[in-house]
Amino acid sequence: MTDPKKTKLKKWLKRPPAKSLLGDLSHAVSLERFGPKLSDRVCWRAAISEPKIALTFDDGPHAFLTHRILNVLQALDVPATFFLVGKNVKSHPQVAQDIARAGHEIGNHTYNHSHLTLLSSKKIINEIIRTDTLLRSIDGVEPRFLRPPFGLFTKRVLDIAERLGYKIVVGDVYPRDPQRPGKEKIVERVLDRTEPGSIIILHDGGNSRNVDRSQTIEAIKEIIPQLKQKGFIFLRMSDLLPH
Repeated sequence: MTDPKKTKLKKWLKRPPAKSLLGDLSHAVSLERFGPKLSDRVCWRAAISEPKIALTFDDGPHAFLTHRILNVLQALDVPATFFLVGKNVKSHPQVAQDIARAGHEIGNHTYNHSHLTLLSSKKIINEIIRTDTLLRSIDGVEPRFLRPPFGLFTKRVLDIAERLGYKIVVGDVYPRDPQRPGKEKIVERVLDRTEPGSIIILHDGGNSRNVDRSQTIEAIKEIIPQLKQKGFIFLRMSDLLPH
């Protein structure tokens, strides 16, 4: 006879994690797809009709996860843009150098990955400049693009970033990979919404001790070949958005 308590426990264990459910809701709403209506000073996607796109990664460099992604990109011959967090660059300078040496572009993702909208102007400047200094110490790196943490910004944040010589980039295809919705869902979300000029947002690092990007790594092994098969060409941000 089946134990009802065990049956209930099994059903509970099979439920999607709360973060995944929140990710499903966030993806359904997809605020980034309404971005152009929020501000035309922010780059959400390139205004082109050619099948050119950019693959981007946030929150690195990570001690070993970043190298796993670099290996996939090398095997599939695809360039990407990595938006690095300053404190992680300070902790893993060699990994940051390896990103640049592999031919990928590096962008600014602030020093502490803080909500810029909640900081004073002085602290916003410090977050950007501290990271800028670290990035420019990497051979050949001259960062042009800033991605604000969580994709959040205000007019004040935009004004400061532009005054410091940065163009703010968010993106228009975000499968919510940090919520770990499953490799299949990450792949499906990216393939469904990628169009000419799209900027895909993924993650190679994180800001907690137990960062797990295994789903992202496995997903790009399918995403890249399938998008290539559809005729898409992967470019670095500077090539997708030239001066």
